[in-house]
Amino acid sequence: MKKKISIMVVEDRPVIQQRLSDLFARESNFTLCALCTSAEDAIERLSEIFCELIMVDLELPGISGEELIPIVRSRFPQIKIVVFTVFEDQARIVRLMKCGIDGYLLKDTSDDLLLAELTVIMLGGAPLSPRVARKILDDTDESSFEKNPLSERELEVLNLISLGLNYKEIADDIEISPNTVRVHISSIYEKLETGNKVETLNRARQLGLLN
Repeated sequence: MKKKISIMVVEDRPVIQQRLSDLFARESNFTLCALCTSAEDAIERLSEIFCELIMVDLELPGISGEELIPIVRSRFPQIKIVVFTVFEDQARIVRLMKCGIDGYLLKDTSDDLLLAELTVIMLGGAPLSPRVARKILDDTDESSFEKNPLSERELEVLNLISLGLNYKEIADDIEISPNTVRVHISSIYEKLETGNKVETLNRARQLGLLN
């Protein structure tokens, strides 16, 4: 007979407690070994029972779920930790991932997808709810663009401008036409929201775009 994976749930909302209790009761791969309503209760129970995975809500009375995570990671390093929450802000997600969580799932995840992602976690994966993953990618892309909105070629042109080269000299140096250089410079002005060479170079220095 296949051994079931033992899960502890740390959740203070009765409706979520009931949902997960019902879900694991009818699921053949998982078993609910403990249902705790506070972090303090979870810490005490973890020293008494065998648990392979813990699902943690972030908003708990007393010690918060976010505070519980490093405690569990330190005292019970073998246990997989999954955040199960309604919060999806990128800064919090990244912070918790750095604390060593094994998964970050949203409470509106369907039961079937939740079970599938928990299975992946136990196999060594680190899934995020699709919307959470998309948000991290979107925020990272936006952050990267804010720090460096220019293409590789535009950066090359910009650095040659900073060296005092004119259009023809830039064109000869990187083997493109002077007209193409003008197009790149126009694009640089637009992306950096500047109107002349001096403004552009000052803005580029502020952003750390010059070598």
